This record gives sequence, C-alpha cells and structure tokens, in this order.
Amino acid sequence: MSGLRFYLLLAAFCSCSFLGRGDDVLPKTELLDVPPAPKVEGLGVSEAVLPASKVEDTVTDATEVDVDKKKNTTTSTTTTTTTTTTTTPAPTPAPLPPTPPPPPQPLPAPDQGTWLYTDPATNITCIMAQFAAQINITYTMTVKNVTSLHTVAMNVPANATVADGSCNATATEQWLVMIWPSDASDANATVFNAIRLQFLKNETTKNYALNSFNLTVDASMLVNASIPVETLDFSHGEEWATPLATSYRCTPATKLSMSNETYDATAVVTVSRLQEEAFKTTPGKGFSAARECGGGDVPDAVPIAVGCALGGLVLVVLIAYLVARRRSAARGYLSM
Repeated sequence: MSGLRFYLLLAAFCSCSFLGRGDDVLPKTELLDVPPAPKVEGLGVSEAVLPASKVEDTVTDATEVDVDKKKNTTTSTTTTTTTTTTTTPAPTPAPLPPTPPPPPQPLPAPDQGTWLYTDPATNITCIMAQFAAQINITYTMTVKNVTSLHTVAMNVPANATVADGSCNATATEQWLVMIWPSDASDANATVFNAIRLQFLKNETTKNYALNSFNLTVDASMLVNASIPVETLDFSHGEEWATPLATSYRCTPATKLSMSNETYDATAVVTVSRLQEEAFKTTPGKGFSAARECGGGDVPDAVPIAVGCALGGLVLVVLIAYLVARRRSAARGYLSM
C-alpha cells in the first residue's frame, strides 16, 4: 500500500511539471490592434477591411496562417418616394342651352254671341244665330328650309259685326255674314276674318237646313306660311235640318272640319251653345220652339201636345168616376 501511494504521488508530480512547461510547447499567438476602417462617402454604413494577422510560431515547423481579408460591406439603400400632388382644375361648366319659350297657353273658352239680320223692307228679323266658336287652323310652316306643321287658334269674338245678309222671302236661300279684325286694337284694319252662314229651304218637306258654313281668315295670321294671298277660305257642307217655324239648338260642342281647295291648310271650328233659326216670318227677336240636336225631327211642341193629351184623358176619367158614383148614391146604394 505504501508503494502504491508513492507511485501515485510521483505520477502527479510529473504531470504538474509537464503542465508547467506548456507555454514553451504550444505556439504563441500575438494579437494586433486593427485600426478602424475608413468611412466611405455615399454609403450608409462604413466599409471595414480586416488586416491579416501574422502568427509567429516558436516551434521548428512554424506554420504561417494567413487571415483572409474579409470585406463586409452593408449597403443600405434608402428609397425616397416622391409624392406629386396634382391639382386638377374644376371643370368649366358647359354653357346652358337657351331656355325655350314657354308653350302657348290654351285659349280661354269663347264667349257666346248673338247675331241677327233684319229685312230692311219689312223690318222682320229673318235670321237669328247664337253660339260660341273657337277656330284652329293647321298649315305648313317653313323656317330655314325646314318644313313643319303649325297650328293657330283664335276665338270668334262675341262682338263680331253683322256685315251683310239676305232675307228674300220669296227665294229658297238666306244668308248672314259676320266679320271681325285680326287685331282688335287696329281701328284701321282693311282685312277681316269672316263667317258666312247659308240656309236653304225645301218647299216640299217644309224644312230648312244650314247648307254651308264658310270661314275666311286673314292670311297674315299664318306666320311663315308662304301664302301669296290676303285671305284664306275654308268651307263646310250641310250640317243639320229642321222644320220651318222652329229653331235648331245644340248645347254640346260640335266640331266642324273645314278644308281649303288651293293651299295645304285645314281648319276645325268648334261650335257650342248653338241656336239658329232662318226663314223666320213672325215679328220679334225671340227664337221659335227649338228642336234639339240628336232628337230627330221632333220639335218641342210634340212633347207638349202629348202631355196635354194625357192630362185631358186623366180629367175625363175623373169626371166619369164622379158621375157614376153620384148615380149610385141616387139609387139608394151605400158605400161600404
């Protein structure tokens, strides 16, 4: 046991001696201070160059270790975003189109007028006409070589003047003419609008009829119509018939279509609250019994006559009843 301890101590001592000489065996490395790398302009981070480290070996087979230069370059690229603010000018508003003129307002309802013609020889009013009328004329208008249809409307004034007429009692024709100026404020007007009513009598049927309704208008009213005449004529044929000694009455509106034989123009006359009578032979300025439009040939006298007959029949029946009752009472019979 003592010998074993001796050998262990000897081994430990030898080991310590060998370790104490370690600095002479291992190669000695010398550290060098490396100066800071110069700063390169234009780069965001400095570019450093590491120098080679020389290692001197104190051992016989010394190995020279070259430390490669390592160039660590970090380039920081800064992207600059340029925001360009473009100011867009406000758009110039387009010019507004010209305001079109307001559409023509519809004419008011025409007034009712009354026109009479009296025979100067007998002082008897033979023709009486009472109505309200509105006229619409449609014609071709040309403006800058553009052709279109245009309509002119006007009312027949209630104060239109009776210019002429005929009451020849022995003939089968009577007529009445009424006129009015296109411009009521023009006191010196030379061209007038006119309506001519012509009546014909049938001696066989004892009826008379409105044979024609003629209209004459001042052509200057038709703007851009290119009509080389002062007046334009329209006509409408036979319209109604009624027995002699009666008048014709039609309160609802009636449209009379009229045409012109020479120029491209038409007219429509709307007549309302109408009552006419011709071939009148009784004095006075009142209408005779009227025949209503759409009522056939039955005048007002027929319903009156039928009513009177029915009334007379009722009266006869009542009288007969009273007479029969009186006779029964005279014979001694009592009413129950």
